[in-house]
Amino acid sequence: MALTKITSGVIAPEFTTSANLVSGTSVSVDWNSAQIFRITPNHAVTFSFTDYKIGMVKIIVATGAGGSNTLTFPAEAIKLSGDYDDTSAAKNFIQIVCTDDDGTPEFFYTISQQAT
Repeated sequence: MALTKITSGVIAPEFTTSANLVSGTSVSVDWNSAQIFRITPNHAVTFSFTDYKIGMVKIIVATGAGGSNTLTFPAEAIKLSGDYDDTSAAKNFIQIVCTDDDGTPEFFYTISQQAT
């Protein structure tokens, strides 16, 4: 039996990189571009998703800006639990999974913060 190994050149960037999202009223998340996305919302943000495939899981780390900003996800995204905390420097861990990409897409997401 031959031994095989996966090299970094074989793993797609969507699994090995992070990307900073630019805060704006509308923010598009390209699921094929990174695994982890970071953002500090300076105002209310509405997310849209592109290039997703069933089974993909993405993480958004949203750092609170200290205001009363909100995050809005696509209508096809179903929240399971948690709420965004915009307290200054609060780290929000948002995990999103694509469960259907055929016809009408479907996503599930949770939001959590560090335990106190």
